[in-house]
Amino acid sequence: MTALWQLVRKELLVLRRDWHALALLFVMPTAFIVLMSLALRDVFSAGRGTPFTYHLVNHDVAPESDSLAAAIRRHEAFRDLGAGDDTALLDDVRHDRNHFLVVIPAGFSQTMMNAAPRPVAISSAPGVDAATRQLFEAAVREAASRVYVQRAMEELTVLLTGLPTPPGARKGPAMDGVERLVAATSLYGTDGPVRRPTSVQQNVPAWLIFSMFFVALPLSTTWLQERRQGTLAKLRSLGLAPQTLLAGKVVPYVAINLVQVALMLAVGVWLVPLLGGDALTLGHSVAGLVVMSLAVSAAAVSYGLLIANLVSTTEQATILTGVSNLLLALLGGVMVPRVVMPEAMQRLSALSPMSWGLEGFLDVMLRDGDLRTVAPRALLLAGFAVMSLVLGALLLRRPRVE
Repeated sequence: MTALWQLVRKELLVLRRDWHALALLFVMPTAFIVLMSLALRDVFSAGRGTPFTYHLVNHDVAPESDSLAAAIRRHEAFRDLGAGDDTALLDDVRHDRNHFLVVIPAGFSQTMMNAAPRPVAISSAPGVDAATRQLFEAAVREAASRVYVQRAMEELTVLLTGLPTPPGARKGPAMDGVERLVAATSLYGTDGPVRRPTSVQQNVPAWLIFSMFFVALPLSTTWLQERRQGTLAKLRSLGLAPQTLLAGKVVPYVAINLVQVALMLAVGVWLVPLLGGDALTLGHSVAGLVVMSLAVSAAAVSYGLLIANLVSTTEQATILTGVSNLLLALLGGVMVPRVVMPEAMQRLSALSPMSWGLEGFLDVMLRDGDLRTVAPRALLLAGFAVMSLVLGALLLRRPRVE
């Protein structure tokens, strides 16, 4: 433990001397968060340019439900992706892989004229803005009202001609029953007040994670300088194990990343609103935020150590860190939100550790998630960190000719 503390102290002294690089780790994400949050504020609030899709599942075998489904599909602003398993489709909507799920329940046609009908269920994804959600719900309600009016006219005709009333039908149509035919639910904030995601709620965690992984650049270059100067060889000659040397890097840089988290969240909560943007909401789970912050920090620092032991020069470290971080950010939804990606790209983005971190933060900040909600993604990041450290330790043990 004494050796580890001395290694951490040494690293902090090195960072203090190179304060320009340290400052960049805080200035860069602050600039990105402020500029991107303000620049994309109207785009996120209006949801322009997004190809909205839905799944429609019809469990009711009747002419009325078929007419309803056909009327919904006639709206050109939304694209039907077909039917499937309700549970799987609902999970896709809950995680923003699709925008809406419409389920026509069994018995809809039979009970539509009753006082308590079985309504059409609409589920909206967390990332769907309020205007688009209301437009889609209005389209479904319009389709339902047409089917209702047609059925009501049939009943009215029966009453006027004096024919026997069909079983289960009301004694005459009641036009106020249209509102009861559709039940809409937003999967955003279902356990509390419904809030809508904004530009700042997307950009703060996205660029925060990008900057946390960017810590790999100063970490790897510092490691290479120590290796070139013979510092690492001297430390190894003192009997320090590779895992101790790696831990001496992990602890201070994880601490730096945690400071980044605190400051960038403060920027989203207080600075962006002062400049005219929306305020960041942090959710209700402090434990969830802390666990995700630690998991992302550990993954980013371990990734930096892996790069440091893969390359031989600072130039290689700079290029590999920059290119790999950009690719991980593009795949992970940092630069382009996953909700607007095609389905194939969304599946591919699940391979990026930045995506795991971003979705975990969004679960807490946007979807009222807690520690249990973010645990799977935190475990993925922890596994990535362990794998990177193990590979880094193996590379550190190999003979190297400088």
